[in-house]
Amino acid sequence: MATTDHPNELVVPMDQQNPTPQKPNIGLVSKSFQQHYPPGFPRKVFAEIIATYLLVFVTCGAAAISSIDEHKISRLGASVAGGLIVTVMIYAVGHVSGAHMNPSVTLAFAAVRHFPWKQV
Repeated sequence: MATTDHPNELVVPMDQQNPTPQKPNIGLVSKSFQQHYPPGFPRKVFAEIIATYLLVFVTCGAAAISSIDEHKISRLGASVAGGLIVTVMIYAVGHVSGAHMNPSVTLAFAAVRHFPWKQV
């Protein structure tokens, strides 16, 4: 290795430098993921995220609007909105993921062995 004007500084020749960093082997991560989870698992997770988001958004939004002005949405209407969004999400994503929007439902199904623990 060559040296420079400074006694503590070393210069590495260009042929020994590594200009591109090594990327991790994504194939190993993908194979490990595929061994532990079923083929449609990412799709199920995405469906559950959308369903849970809409459940929280609609239910909390209806309750917030009802508490501000009861002429826009009544308390009964806010309660019915929660039930209707659950019904809509069961029809929309139930065939994809089982529509376990409530974590306690998922834990209960796993406890009675109707749902695999790996997917909990």
